[in-house]
Amino acid sequence: MALITFLEENDLSGKQIYLFCSHGTGGLASSVEDIEAAAPGANFSDNVFDVYEEDAAGAKDELVQWVKSMKI
Repeated sequence: MALITFLEENDLSGKQIYLFCSHGTGGLASSVEDIEAAAPGANFSDNVFDVYEEDAAGAKDELVQWVKSMKI
């Protein structure tokens, strides 16, 4: 998995990370836990944005609201 490899090869200690994901029928499954394990010392937001793959194309407004809600 490209994301896990990136996280394992780069030190993100102390960095804030916001997760967003499109997924199929399995939902997020263990993705969040796997990503957090690959980046020890990083600060992960509890506010994860996820959308079912079939709904992703129409999720722009929801995604914009998610970003605005974080006030970053």
